[in-house]
Amino acid sequence: MRNIVTYETQHGSAKRLAKIIADKLDALCINVDTPFQAEDETTYDNLILVFGFRGPYTAQLTKLFVEKMKGKLNYKNLIVVGEGLFSEKEFPSVAEGLKNLAQPATFNSFFMKGQLRVDTLTPEEQALLGKFSELTGMQIVDMGEFSEDDANKIADDIVKLLSELPVPEDPNAGKTRWICTVCGYVHTGDEPPEKCPVCGQPASVFKKM
Repeated sequence: MRNIVTYETQHGSAKRLAKIIADKLDALCINVDTPFQAEDETTYDNLILVFGFRGPYTAQLTKLFVEKMKGKLNYKNLIVVGEGLFSEKEFPSVAEGLKNLAQPATFNSFFMKGQLRVDTLTPEEQALLGKFSELTGMQIVDMGEFSEDDANKIADDIVKLLSELPVPEDPNAGKTRWICTVCGYVHTGDEPPEKCPVCGQPASVFKKM
């Protein structure tokens, strides 16, 4: 089966985890900020989302990515991989939210302990931690270590899992697909839509794929 690994990270460790998984799967590995080309949607069966997770409001870029792909993931196998320090208890609810949003063919999730490096934080994050430190009296220092062994274990588990999953069937296989040449939206049907539901352009900007 064909695989693609995406990652969302500000500090690098989620990217390291994503690349380890992608290497094991011999898969394309991209940042969720990277726009998908329309043809990418038809070239993979399994999507593995990797993101740094530090609380209930993190991974927003990953959520936005899934929202943009909504309707195109319900015939894919989806795996969510979170990496963080104190968020293991909150992670299942966030993963379930992504599952409900994507409604994939199959869904699995993994979590890995991560790390915090104070000097890599953004000014906004440092300010938040500074307020937290004032309120609690706790000193914020570097915490945790990125474990290559843990990352490889998750990657091996994903490889094994995917080897046991069926190849998902695209319900639109064999149907005519039209791409909006302005925004990249893909429509399935005998004719293009009267106007693009994403950018509002008329049917004339669509071309047959």
